[in-house]
Formats: sequence, C-alpha cells, structure tokens
Amino acid sequence: MFQKIINKLNDLRPKQLLMLAAIAGLLMFITIIVGMNMMTKQEVAIIPPPIEEEKPVIQTTQVVVAKVNIPPRTRIQESMLQMKELPVDMVPEGAIESFDAVKNVQVRVSIFSGDILTIQKVFSESTDEGFVGEIPADCRAISINVNEVTGVGGFAKPGDKVDLLLVESDKYNAVSNILLQNVLLLSVNQDTTQTGNVITDEGIAKPSAIHNPSIATFALPPEDILKLIAATKLGEIYMMLRPSNPRANYVPEMEYALESISKPKPEPVQTPTPVIPSNVPLPEIPANALEPVVPKIDIIAGDQIVQSSTPNTPTTTTAPTITGRSSSALPAIPSGTANPSVTIPNTPLTNTPIVNQITSN
Repeated sequence: MFQKIINKLNDLRPKQLLMLAAIAGLLMFITIIVGMNMMTKQEVAIIPPPIEEEKPVIQTTQVVVAKVNIPPRTRIQESMLQMKELPVDMVPEGAIESFDAVKNVQVRVSIFSGDILTIQKVFSESTDEGFVGEIPADCRAISINVNEVTGVGGFAKPGDKVDLLLVESDKYNAVSNILLQNVLLLSVNQDTTQTGNVITDEGIAKPSAIHNPSIATFALPPEDILKLIAATKLGEIYMMLRPSNPRANYVPEMEYALESISKPKPEPVQTPTPVIPSNVPLPEIPANALEPVVPKIDIIAGDQIVQSSTPNTPTTTTAPTITGRSSSALPAIPSGTANPSVTIPNTPLTNTPIVNQITSN
C-alpha cells in the first residue's frame, strides 16, 4: 500500500505536489498546536492554582491628641487639640474621643504635644466632691481680704503655694516678719477652677493675672488658722508667691524693724519740783539762830594744854618752864579763820616738847 502511495505521488504534477505539501504542512501545524494545548490543559489540571491569603482588616478609632504642651491647671481650648486615627490596639484605656468631652475643662497634670488625652490626665478624682474635695484632709479653708498689691498683683492662682508676711506699723515705726510658709492657695475671688492660663495665637498657654483680687482662700491646719486670724487684727497680710521649684521649702524666721527719721527725739527727763499744798503750815523758824560750830585748836605739851585758840579770839599761852628744856614760849598757831594780823615768828624751836595738834568741831 505504501508502494501505491509512492507511485501516485510520482504521477502527480509539480503543481499538485506543492499543493499537497502545503496541505500536509498545514495539517502538521494544526496537529502541533492541538497537541500543545492538550498538554497545557493537562498541566493546569495537575497543578492547582495557589490560594490567595486574605489580609486582616485593622480596626481604627478617632482619639483626641494634644497639639501643644498643656501645663497643669490649664483650661483646655479646642485650638490646643487635634483628632488622630489610631489602631484600636494602640489606644490607651480611658482615651477621650471627642472635643466636647474635654472642652473648657482643666487638666490635672502636664500634657505634652502628641499625648493622647485620657480621663486620668484630664479629670481630677475630687471633681464630683466640689470645692471641699480640694481641701487636704488635715487642713481647713480660711479667707482673708487682699488687694492687687497684697495679692501679688493677681498672679497667684488656685493650686499655687504662697508665703504670708505680716506688717505692723504706726505713725513712726514699722515691723515685718514672715508669718506662715508654703501655704496652699485654694481660690482667689471665689475662683476654684485653678485656671488663669490664656492661649496665645501660637497655641501656647501662658498665665494671666486676675483683675483686682479681693478675697484669697487658703488651706491651713487649725493652729495656723488661729495665728493668721490674730495677725489680721494686728497689721496687714501680704502674699509672697513661691516659685514652682524653690531651693528650700522653708526659710529661717526673720524680722525687720524700721524707724522713721521724722520721729521726734525723746525729751530729757526732768525731776519734778515738789509742790507744797497751801493748807500745810510752814515750819516755824526760831528767833535766835544757832551759832555755827567753829573748829578749836589745842596744843598739848605732855599732859597739859599749853595753847588754845578759836577763829575769832586767838589766844597765846606760855608753856611752863621745864627743867632741862628751853624756857622760850611757843608761838601762837591761829585757826583757819584766825585774825590775819597775827604772824608766826620764824624763830627755830630747840629743846621744845613734842606738840600734838588736835582739831575739834
């Protein structure tokens, strides 16, 4: 049969051979294409396609985040906050999720830029208790009158610590001393919100003064309250605002006294002249005045008075003759008030007795 096919091909013309070759090539091409398609289908059927993994869906939520640094005791404004979307797993417990929840509320602690606002940071535990929740357990609240000068110009805010100064003065003297130290200020002019910080255009909180402060309320132990109230009756109380981080909580007690230069000088003490009442009779003066006592001078030789004299009547007495001695008379010795006409001779005394001079009053 194969030989017959060869003979038939030999009988064909060249043109018929070309046509036959083209048909054979076409059939071969179709056969190859069909075979390749069948092989591809078999491979796909054998190797299953890979299974695509489903990506987990991350749940997020909106929270309130601080846009700027917020100091403690600052009233929160909307310009200080921003909303941020975070994964639920990264959101802390008690996170604030809306501006309205914290608007116009004072923060409890410092909040830095980028921090998530939480209930623990914003709200105080004593908020529900009102003003009494701000008073320490061992203290009481007491108020005194202040002004812009004694109240540190209104820059002292609720929650600050101050020292209290007592000034006593009169017309010519003034004394000042530190009365109490490290005192907690609860309110000024009945403001207990611990606010006073204003927000600038850059979103920075800065403290502002309270206009015309008139009443300041402090938290003090009972014994210090008694001391403060008694001091208000003696003089004027000044507040001294303490820094946020003082070098020492307390300073030694000190006092300063000042005297005016216009104070009059004290007059010398004069002994008062005794006043004799008119109804008291004067003492009677005797008619004969007593003679004044005059001194008397006696000269004694041995056991005898050899000469006696008085201021007004000088007397000269001749001493007796003593055997073995000179018989010349002793000169007269006048008293202090003797007659100046009497002179004492310059005759030297020889072999004269020992003279003793006695002065009597």
